[in-house]
Amino acid sequence: MKHRKSPKILIITTPLRPIPTDFPPMGSLSVITALHKAGFDKTEFYNLDFLRPSFAEVLDYIENKKPDILGISAVVSTAYEYTKKLSLEIKKRLPETIIFLGGNLGASAEIILKKTGIDFICTSEGERTAVDFMNCWLTAESKNDFKSVKGITFLDHNSEMVITPFQEPIE
Repeated sequence: MKHRKSPKILIITTPLRPIPTDFPPMGSLSVITALHKAGFDKTEFYNLDFLRPSFAEVLDYIENKKPDILGISAVVSTAYEYTKKLSLEIKKRLPETIIFLGGNLGASAEIILKKTGIDFICTSEGERTAVDFMNCWLTAESKNDFKSVKGITFLDHNSEMVITPFQEPIE
């Protein structure tokens, strides 16, 4: 699992409401800014909530990008069905891609981790957690190495839920 190069990161939003809005996705943009500042310059954004591509277009886009890490911003609980369907299909197409979920949907961590293709959930300050997660990814040899990253939840190799301590709040 050890990685030496900076990962290709793709962060996407989920459709939030029936009608697209041009309201900026502040959480995703803050995380992307933090990743860029930390040197993870191969980070891209795909705003599904605004663009509203078909599900097939989304799958093709992600498959063509072949990200090392796919970040899904799911800030509303109604995003569960879309997130589940998308993450399971991406795992079939790109089994090596790590899928990292952020947003309020992560409050249902146990269900998300057991019923979807999500590998890790951010449970803390996304900006710090994302940077720490990517730094760990560079040298991680197994999933257990991520136990040192504050603010995440995941299933270990025995399918036991691991919940790391929260990050210090951003002031």
